[in-house]
Amino acid sequence: MTLDDVKAFYGFQYDAEVGRKFNLTKTAIGKWKKNGIPAERQAVIQIVSNNKLKADLSALELEGA
Repeated sequence: MTLDDVKAFYGFQYDAEVGRKFNLTKTAIGKWKKNGIPAERQAVIQIVSNNKLKADLSALELEGA
């Protein structure tokens, strides 16, 4: 799942809207753009979206390596 996926799902135009939705700083959103959404946060978003957005399981495997 990417930041663009999250923005599209919620109908957001701006990164800041995602930040407000998930109570994140501009810095955190910037890191998402640069490095991708952390696997743990992807899992939370998957649950909150009722499985409409799917966590990238390969990201979880890479973080655990």
